[in-house]
This record gives sequence, structure tokens and C-alpha cells, in this order.
Amino acid sequence: MPPDGPPAGSTRSRRLGRWSARSWRRGERSLELDEGYAVHSVYRPGHWLTGNYWDQMLALSVAGRHTPPRSVAILGDAAGTSARQIGHYFPQTWIDAVELDGELTKVGRELFDLRGPHLHTYTADARPWLFASTRRYDVIMVDAYRQPYIPFYLTTKEFFSLVRDHLEPGGLVIVNVGHPQGSTSLERALGATMRAVFGYGAVWRDPAQSVNTMLVGTTSTDPAGRLRAAAAMLPADLAPVVSAAAGRIIPALTGGQVFTDDRAPVEWLVDLSLAEQAR
Repeated sequence: MPPDGPPAGSTRSRRLGRWSARSWRRGERSLELDEGYAVHSVYRPGHWLTGNYWDQMLALSVAGRHTPPRSVAILGDAAGTSARQIGHYFPQTWIDAVELDGELTKVGRELFDLRGPHLHTYTADARPWLFASTRRYDVIMVDAYRQPYIPFYLTTKEFFSLVRDHLEPGGLVIVNVGHPQGSTSLERALGATMRAVFGYGAVWRDPAQSVNTMLVGTTSTDPAGRLRAAAAMLPADLAPVVSAAAGRIIPALTGGQVFTDDRAPVEWLVDLSLAEQAR
């Protein structure tokens, strides 16, 4: 394992195992893994916006220096909902889509219209893949947190330092933080960890869904203003989504523990939040 791969004794995210692609009316599909707790990808023929958190990740991708982003890395691509969106709305954008389970990429190509003019897919574990890469990106999306199987080594100060080192000037990282409704423990810890890398005023939150909050770490300034300016240049269906994100984005919550490779009790936080929801 490379020096900045997962720390010794770590385990990979549980993305392998049973999967099912459920088909609904009009050919719509959703991808579920293992116990079916979360939907990992969706597909509607002839549509690219989903009405779910993938739209917010897409919208936030124009909060950096370049609109549209010239290059995007997706860490945790599943069957490719975000990659498909970017390829449609930003056809000149270079996309590196990384997924641990290569079978999901195959499913994406066969059943979820995973394609794009500059799409490159990789079967790899996200952190060692990023460590080995020499490319820098305008946007890095982290969509690998799926409760209760969150890989701790993708939540630490060392990981976000690696991410920052792979961003172009003015670039940003977007992290999809899934959580039980009303729970902020994991979000606060990740916000504190990202602030330790990007700086106090450079980490923002978009509470996009009741169980999904987007965290944005940026080397740029004024993401809300950049979103408002970008909305005027975007297609008519995407512009309102970007404008809505501009109205929601605020500084990240305070008061969390900074996670490191030596101490990242992410499983404890997740288990505690799930237990609280079960009461």
C-alpha cells in the first residue's frame, strides 16, 4: 500500500456484495447495495436532474474559479449518476470517476447510461488512487460515505490534505455527508477536520436534504457569489438548482473533533447517531 494509502489495520468500505437495480415505470432505475439502506445511483431515461442530492453536488461544482469546471474527480462513483450529469451539462469537462467495485461500473454502463465525452473510469480504492495520481482538479467530489460503512481513512486530516494537494488554484472539494435526520455529529467532525486543512473561513455547508449535507472546502472565495454568477450562464433547467444552492450555503458548523489517521472514531459516531434515531 502506498505511504498515503489507508493506514495499517484499516478496512475498505463495504461496497462489494449483493446489488440490485430496481426498475420502475418509464424505465427508471435505482441502485441499492447489500441491505438496501441507501440508494447509490438513479437513472431516468432522457433526464439528468434527479431531484435528490446528486443535483446539489452538480450545482456546487460551479462554486470554484471555473464555470464549468475543467476537470472533476469523483471518489465513489457507484453506477455513475454524477458522472452522467457532468458529461451532459459540461461536455468539455474531464471526468475521472473512481469506484471500488468494478461490477458497479459495468452495471452503470449497461443500465444507468454511464457515459460522457471525456469520462475515464477506474476500479480502485479512492485514497491510494488519489495518492498515485499526478493530476490536479478544479473539483473533487467525495461520495463514498454510506452509513454504516464509512471508511475512516477518507475522513481524516491526512486525507483532506491529500485532496487539497490535488486541487487546482481556486478549486474545491465537495463531500456528501449522509446522516440520520437531525444528526450533526459526523458533519461537525468532518467540518472541523476540513477546517484544519483549508482554514476556518474556507469550509461551507449546504444542507441540501434532510439526510444529506454537502460540505465544501475551497481554495477560492465567496462560493455563494460564484454560484449566483454562474447561474446566469447555465442551462435553464440547471440554473434554478444552482441559485437555490447559493441561497442555502453557509459556513460549516463548529464544534467537532478533528479526525486523524491515528484517531477517527467515525464508526462510533455513526453507531451513536443510529442508536439515537432508534429510540
